Amino acid sequence: MDRVLGWDVLRGLCALAVASYHLLSWQDLAHFHTLGTYGVYLFFVLSGASLAYNYSGKVRSAGDAAAFLFTRWLRLAPLYLLLCLVFVGLISLRNGQWLDLLPLRLSLNATFLFGAHDPVIWALLIGGWSLGIEFIYYLAFPFLLPVVPRVLASALLGVALCAVQWWWVQRTVGSDAGYLASSIAYHQLPAFVAYFFGGCVIGHWRRTHTLHAPLSAGVVVWLVTALVLLALNPQEAGDELFGWRGPSLFLLCFAAVFASGQVDVNGRSKRVAQWLGDITYGCYLLHPILFFSFVWFALPQLGFAEAKDLPFATRWWIWASVLAASCAGAIASERWFEAPVRRWGKRWTIGRRAPATPYNEAASISS
Repeated sequence: MDRVLGWDVLRGLCALAVASYHLLSWQDLAHFHTLGTYGVYLFFVLSGASLAYNYSGKVRSAGDAAAFLFTRWLRLAPLYLLLCLVFVGLISLRNGQWLDLLPLRLSLNATFLFGAHDPVIWALLIGGWSLGIEFIYYLAFPFLLPVVPRVLASALLGVALCAVQWWWVQRTVGSDAGYLASSIAYHQLPAFVAYFFGGCVIGHWRRTHTLHAPLSAGVVVWLVTALVLLALNPQEAGDELFGWRGPSLFLLCFAAVFASGQVDVNGRSKRVAQWLGDITYGCYLLHPILFFSFVWFALPQLGFAEAKDLPFATRWWIWASVLAASCAGAIASERWFEAPVRRWGKRWTIGRRAPATPYNEAASISS
C-alpha cells in the first residue's frame, strides 16, 4: 500500500495544533481546549485507519500478530525512551532527587503497559498517556481486525463501543466532581475506544474505495475542521465533551479522517505532506521537553519565575521558537535516528511474516 498523504497532512496539523495548545496554555496566552482535546482524539482515529489500511488480511496467525506488535513497539519506543531518560534527568536536576518508583516507571514506559491503568500518572512524558493507550489498542487490534470487514458485526460492535465510551465520559468527567477532579479517572482505555475502532472501519474501506478528491477539497476539509474546532472552543476545559459540542466534534473527527483519506496529494504538495507526516511524532514528544528546559533552567537566569510573567510579545516568540525547534528536532530524529532503527527492525523481521508496507511508518501519531 502507498502512503496516504492526506492522512499525513491531517496528522501533522494535529501535532502542530496540540503543541500550540500546550505552549499557548502554559504561557497563559490562550486556551484552545478543542485543539488539545480533539487533536489527540483525531490521532486515535488515524491510528485505527492507518493500521487497518495496512494490515487487513495480513495478521492471520500468532506469528503475524507478534511481528505486528514488535513493529509497532519499534516505531514508538526509540524516541520515546530516549526522551524519557532526558526528561527524568531534567526533573532530577530541578528537584535535586530522583523520581519515586523510577525502576517501575521506566519498565512500564519501556513496554507501554502503563496504558492499561492510569496512564496520566505513569507516563513519564507529557502526552505519553495517549501512546500507552494506543499501544494497548495495538494489543487488541489482531482480534478486532477480523470483525472490521463484516458489515453487521462491525456496525454492532461500533454501536456498543460508542455506548461504552459515552458511559465512561458521563461517569467520570460528567460526574458532580467535574472535569479537573476526574481527569485522571477519565483518561483510560474506554474513553477513546470508539475513535480507534471507527478509524479501523474507515481504513478498511479506504483500501478498496478511493474518491480521488482534488487537493483543493482537502484544503477545504482541513480549514473547515480547524475553524469548527476554534468556533466550538469553550471557556472551561472539559466542556467540549458535553452538550451539542460533544457529539458534533465526535462526528467531525471521523469526517475529517474519512475525507482526508480521499484526497490526492501530488506534485510539490507531496513533499509538504510527507514533511507534515514526518514531524508528527517528534513534534508531539519534543515540544514539552524544549519548553520546560527553558522554563526550569534558562528563565530563572533572566529573572523571571514563570513564563507567563514574560512580556506578551516574548511569549509569542517562545511559542514560535519552540514550535520551530520541535519540528527541526523531529525531522532530524526521523532521518538519522528513528528511520535507521526501523530499517534494522524491518531486516530483523524478514521471514517472520511481518506485514511491512511504506505506510507502516506513518501510523497515527507515530509518523
